[in-house]
Amino acid sequence: MRKKIYLWLSSMIVLSFILHSCIRDEVFSSVDPASKEYTSKSLWKEDETYIKNVMKVYFENEGKIKKINGTIYWDYAITVGTYNESFLMVPVVDNGRVTSVLQVPRKKDTIYFYFTDFSNHIAFFQTLLFSKYEKRAYTNDRANPAARDVICTTSWYSVWMPDNEQLPYPETGPGHWETYSVIKCEQRDQEPDTCIGVVGPNGECPGGGGSTSPGGGGGYPYPEDPKPIQETRTPCGKLKTQYANPNFKAKIEELDKSSILNQKKETGYSESKGGVFTALSQAASTDSSDGMKIIVSADTKGYIHTHQNDYENGTDDDGNIKIRQPIRMFSPADVNTLMTMAGYVTDGNYRDLYATMISSYGNYTIIFTGVASDIKTGFDTQTWRDNYKAFVENEKGSLETKFLRFLKEKMNIQSVELYKIKSNGTIQKKTLNSNNKVESNDCP
Repeated sequence: MRKKIYLWLSSMIVLSFILHSCIRDEVFSSVDPASKEYTSKSLWKEDETYIKNVMKVYFENEGKIKKINGTIYWDYAITVGTYNESFLMVPVVDNGRVTSVLQVPRKKDTIYFYFTDFSNHIAFFQTLLFSKYEKRAYTNDRANPAARDVICTTSWYSVWMPDNEQLPYPETGPGHWETYSVIKCEQRDQEPDTCIGVVGPNGECPGGGGSTSPGGGGGYPYPEDPKPIQETRTPCGKLKTQYANPNFKAKIEELDKSSILNQKKETGYSESKGGVFTALSQAASTDSSDGMKIIVSADTKGYIHTHQNDYENGTDDDGNIKIRQPIRMFSPADVNTLMTMAGYVTDGNYRDLYATMISSYGNYTIIFTGVASDIKTGFDTQTWRDNYKAFVENEKGSLETKFLRFLKEKMNIQSVELYKIKSNGTIQKKTLNSNNKVESNDCP
């Protein structure tokens, strides 16, 4: 009969997403741990493409790489919450104990083998492999609040350890929970530089105590046609990949036409996390809105919509034609929608969320780069629309400047980034300098 498992969650992991429930006591049962055939025994979903490719390189160069005693237990390799063919760590076992952890990062088209003996990593794998008690696993991918250019992914599990191991059930006697974790941190918008350990106050990745031994050579070529690391690590890489997607590109081309931008109502699509686009419904325009509805759910990845050109909008009391002048830049309501999407995320991974605006002024995308505590909503009100309209009309500078200033000064938001997609395909990040002037930096 299966034993009842009690789950303890501390305040630091309440937003974690349970990827797998539990594993059996007999999880450590590999017939041939040194086999070249990979069968995952991890508690988490892993980047199996990267693991298998690394194994291929390793076995082809084993004589050059291996410099320590022990057997590499490839079936227990973990990629720490990432699936972009960039990193893994795997235990090395000698005489029934984990004596080292092999870490294999990839930088561009080269992978490196490092044997490490960090005590917290050895404890992590020692208990994962040899504990006879059942476990539950969690992972959390989030930006480090101390250094927003660093993304950290934590994988951990909790094990109930009875104080008296002779008792048959944990709940029948005193005991305690023990939690084991590893952290992977990576730099954003920089040359990929992956490390394992606690992130320092300035965003440095010290890797913790212990030592590192290179596994021979200066790196080994990764198999051909690897997925570019940039694709899933940086906002620039994400946007480049997105705009190269034929389905996404087709929607942009459909909306970026005078016949669409000259209409009296906005047009757009929402995109699900499965890549399905759904037309957004329209509503009647008002003096402060061109009318566009989007229903946000946990499956919403992002949305594309237009901001219209000036158009005639009836007459005033004297019979004069009124001209509606939409603001061809993101609005507080657009930011509110992006934040609402972020509010549905349960695992801290906000990287895929986006809002795109198409207009004759330019095509732009905003993304959320913060953590759960940075999510703010309530900007989709008439008061915010009126305040934004007055700000745009009365302040100096470009629409880019006004939007970024309003975001910072009025909405008090630091966790939304603005990108412009130029007609030649160049993607530019737009930021305010110390003088509140917009700086444009092309994505590499």
